[in-house]
Order: sequence, then C-alpha cells, then structure tokens
Amino acid sequence: MAGAGLFVFLHAEMVAELGARDTDPGPGGQKRSLSVLEGTGFRVGQALGERLPPETPAFREELDALKFLCKDLWVAVFQKQVDGLCTNHQGTYVLQDNSFPLLIPMALGLQYLEEAPKVSSRW
Repeated sequence: MAGAGLFVFLHAEMVAELGARDTDPGPGGQKRSLSVLEGTGFRVGQALGERLPPETPAFREELDALKFLCKDLWVAVFQKQVDGLCTNHQGTYVLQDNSFPLLIPMALGLQYLEEAPKVSSRW
C-alpha cells in the first residue's frame, strides 16, 4: 500500500462525507449511509483480494479463505497480520487486530465517541 496514513485519512473522509450527506438524521438515514460505506468497502476489498496474490488457487474451504484474509490481504492493506482469529464453529468468525488503524482515533478521546458507530457498524 502506498501509505497507511493516506488510507486512514481517506477512510475518515469517506465516513465524514457520507454522514454529511444524510438528509434524514434519524436511524434510517444513518443505516443508509452505513450501507453505502459497507458496500464500497466490500467492493474495494473484493477487488484487492482478487489481485493478491495471482498464483493463489481457488479456496476449497472456508478456512483457506480466512487464512488468506488474515495473512495476505491484511498484510497488503495494514502491513501486519491479524493478531487473532476466533470462531464459534457455527459460521461466525472474529478477526482481532489490537492496533487496527481505522479505530485508533476513536480511542484517543471521548470527543470521538459519537462517531464510533459510523466507523465500526458491526460492533
């Protein structure tokens, strides 16, 4: 990746821009913005995953895809591997990154508390 700082800044600006475009300040408007942001992230992640590495064979099992995500893709985007991967053995997986750069600004003070749900919509 060209620069992790640039990626973090781009992500923050995308979240801010989508939040500013909401004509409906209620929960419906926020869900729509989060849906657009999530869709954009999905498309970008899918395109990046398809290009890294070109010699990777098709994944035969779910675990192979998760290993690729935790090692190859995470390293390409964040320059480090995932710190942990947990499962409940029922199809739910949790990736743990103790220094996830997109959430570090949220830990810097209470002034970001209101913005946190926009950045991590699943938690």
